[in-house]
Amino acid sequence: MKLMILDGNSVINRAFYGVRPLTTRDGLYTNAIYGFLNILEKERSEEKPDALCVAFDLHAPTFRHLRYDGYKATRHPMPEELAMQMPVMKQVLAAMNIPVYACEGWEADDVLGTVGRLCEEAGWDCAILTGDRDSLQLVDEHVSVRLVHTQGGQTRTERYTPDVFRAEYGLEPKRLIDLKALMGDSSDNIPGVAGVGPKTANDLLQRFGTLDGVYANLSRENMKGKLFDKLENGRRIGPPFPMSWRRSAAMRPSTSRWRTISSGRRSAGRCMTCSPRWNSSASSTATACAAPLWSRTSRRNRRSP
Repeated sequence: MKLMILDGNSVINRAFYGVRPLTTRDGLYTNAIYGFLNILEKERSEEKPDALCVAFDLHAPTFRHLRYDGYKATRHPMPEELAMQMPVMKQVLAAMNIPVYACEGWEADDVLGTVGRLCEEAGWDCAILTGDRDSLQLVDEHVSVRLVHTQGGQTRTERYTPDVFRAEYGLEPKRLIDLKALMGDSSDNIPGVAGVGPKTANDLLQRFGTLDGVYANLSRENMKGKLFDKLENGRRIGPPFPMSWRRSAAMRPSTSRWRTISSGRRSAGRCMTCSPRWNSSASSTATACAAPLWSRTSRRNRRSP
């Protein structure tokens, strides 16, 4: 069985900038909605998942904002032309019977990671659709990431598996956390270690394996030139970088705190993500879902879609 989960904010943001402005007679912009649905249908037809859901951010600070005031501080606010489409997008997903989830204090990224782990624990495969490379750290034998690229009105996706990630980065997927901790991430305003770029950070991880390994071997003998001073200064700046930021990436929200923004029609105890619209292969002997997260239906009340 396979679940596909969409990073709602990431996908609709790329759809907004990838599709020319479209409006209704009343002046409601619809280009992001149109692009989002096109991407969803294309990816659904290629992945052929047995279940489907979407994760969105909430308009509230997360634990990362509380830990670091500068987190995402350099980002521009969402354009009004996109903001007006967000509630309509969620209404459309509800009408399509697609559950939408969010969790206060956490990002959609955290929901994606939690869903990936729950799929693995339940023996499912999980395909994550996003435009954010941060999600590549989630790739493993059960979790793949379909990375969305939109340019010139054209959308394409790259499917990342452990082998694809290793071929591109020369590291295990979970080491992306250590890589970002060293090199930083300008899109999230994470400084990392000043003066350490992607190549140097990758070389360090190739030599010492992990961020802990880099600092365990920190010496002028191992780090030539000014690299030792850069890494030493990076350690002195204290939380949240680079060590504690790396540790925060391993946290995950409790599903008991998740907010179901929309769950579609939930009549007769049916698992809505496995309705015939999304699971044409369902049979009377097939279980509707392997985990309550996206079904919100107890095992004893499950019925064939």
